[in-house]
Amino acid sequence: MDASAERARLVAASARLSAQRSPDINRVQEVNRRYRALLPDVIVARSPESGALVTWPIDVVGLDGLFWDYESPVRRPSTSRPPDWLAMTGAMRLADPVEHPPFAVVPGPEVPFVVPRILNSRDVRAVIAEVPVGTHTGWTISYFGPRPEGVRLVNLWGTNTYLKYRETGGGGWDWDIPNVSNFDFELAPWLDSGKLLWLEPGDESATLREGSSGCPFVDLPGLRRITVIRNGQIQHLASFAGHGAG
Repeated sequence: MDASAERARLVAASARLSAQRSPDINRVQEVNRRYRALLPDVIVARSPESGALVTWPIDVVGLDGLFWDYESPVRRPSTSRPPDWLAMTGAMRLADPVEHPPFAVVPGPEVPFVVPRILNSRDVRAVIAEVPVGTHTGWTISYFGPRPEGVRLVNLWGTNTYLKYRETGGGGWDWDIPNVSNFDFELAPWLDSGKLLWLEPGDESATLREGSSGCPFVDLPGLRRITVIRNGQIQHLASFAGHGAG
């Protein structure tokens, strides 16, 4: 099976269904199931504590994929999250042509960032990795460590919710309203402190690297505002609550 052609068929089928007043729910579920199964596992981090490799099923073909539907993403969970994994957010620099699907897409600011309220927590560290998505350049920022008490985490990249865990077991979902006032785009101090680590783009060994020297993610150009693609327009906002949870 040609995965690219199959993805294109499923994305087109989903668009047709979403335009219908009363789409066949069984057909919607079948399209989503087949699309979800196509998502490739992409390397996004290593645990700084255990060295465990973390992959995530991500649509890296383009932002028209159902994975990027901000309110109702079609995804499957990562099966490689180590016990110390906390959260994963992201950023993206767009390049032409930009997709305009029939749903909102919120890939983050144009440059990578950290969330100090999380990273300042005791024994929490983060890892940044580059993830190309079609013509665009994306970055994941994954957080690891003990679950910080009383600290709101950050929405999963491209969605309006995040996974929430309980010390007694089980979990659920919570949400955060993204606001650039809560982000820090100055990565060098975090890198030099050892709190932020990074993966070299194209390094198949996914070796964790330390320090700002030679890090390609420092002082990148781009708007330090949240990119929102919706209704055929591209906006850059200081904060975005969107609809639904976040």
